[in-house]
Amino acid sequence: MPIPLPHAIRVQAIRDDASYSLPARPLGNLRWIALFLAAFGVVFALIPAITLFRTLKGIMAGKSAVAEVGFAVFLAPFVVAGLVPLGLGLFVLFGRCRVDWRQRRLSILDYVGPIRWRRRFQKGRILKFTVSSGGAKINNQPVTTGPLAELGALSAEFEEGKPRLVAIGYPRDWLEALADDLSARVGATASTLAAPEVAVVNLDQSRLPPVEVVPKPADSQVRVEPRPDGVLLVVPPAGLRKGSKGLFGFGIVWCLIVAAITLAIGSANAKNVRGNPVVGWTLMGVFWLVGLGLLTGAINMARRRAMLLVENGQLQVAQIGIFGAKKWDWNRENIGAIRANASGMEINNVPVIELQIQPVNGKKVGFFAGRDPQELAWMASELRRALKVPAATK
Repeated sequence: MPIPLPHAIRVQAIRDDASYSLPARPLGNLRWIALFLAAFGVVFALIPAITLFRTLKGIMAGKSAVAEVGFAVFLAPFVVAGLVPLGLGLFVLFGRCRVDWRQRRLSILDYVGPIRWRRRFQKGRILKFTVSSGGAKINNQPVTTGPLAELGALSAEFEEGKPRLVAIGYPRDWLEALADDLSARVGATASTLAAPEVAVVNLDQSRLPPVEVVPKPADSQVRVEPRPDGVLLVVPPAGLRKGSKGLFGFGIVWCLIVAAITLAIGSANAKNVRGNPVVGWTLMGVFWLVGLGLLTGAINMARRRAMLLVENGQLQVAQIGIFGAKKWDWNRENIGAIRANASGMEINNVPVIELQIQPVNGKKVGFFAGRDPQELAWMASELRRALKVPAATK
């Protein structure tokens, strides 16, 4: 099934022609590297540029000797060398890309502000679009998490000639969706025998294996809503029987016992039995507060609903109960693992399972303790597949 295009990619289509406008690359913390490149280029080029400007000014005024002319020629390559990292940094930070399919010809426009670079490909038949990702390494170790691991490149393979680069530095999911849509449009042209194949290649063979797909339990009431960049899970209230984990029943029994004792104390006071009634009524008040607290907590657990949203590489969790809402959010690079695992509690010597979010740094956060373990395992699988994170930390 083709992946829908993300909202960040704007499409303008007229019949079989289409233009895909991609935004600035969502690099996350990698933007600091681009900023460093730009700053390095400015510093590297600034000093020789100032000296070169003064030398040229003297040459134009006719006050410079031949040696100063040679010195100006010597400085020029240093200025150009500084402009290279500056331009690269600006391109990574602010550069955009537009992919055009017009008159059965593919062309690419890369631009940063007024600076534009048009790449026109041959008008031959396109055989395949390839989305490649992985291969990035730090300290000779493959990068498997974070924005660097999710970036990819899209290339087009023609009937003649070498494959040509279409776009680079965008999330792999975006490029795969772009390739699917572009393949369908290319295949719709009259001169094309068949739609180009779309291949997804992982250059890092040591990357984590594909996320295991856990089937959804037949009786699960959790609603799944696919999103262009992720998925939304809507968890309805579990009800008093399952959601309160026995707390509601315990609270009822507690209140019945307290009610019986309250009636006994009231009967004794009515018969003018000796004793201090204030102490008895104070204790009963405390017991009633405990019982009402148990019932209130059980009702809150039973009526609590939640939403888990994966979008743009971020996980957001919101729980809404009778006391209000609580929210959590994590970026994908900050999530070490998502799994259904023991919460640390036991009922009749059986561990209570919960959905756990394990950050890269910090303590795990548990949700939905006591729900069906198979349902929790399925929910964890859906989140892992959308975020592309493992089930266990290394």
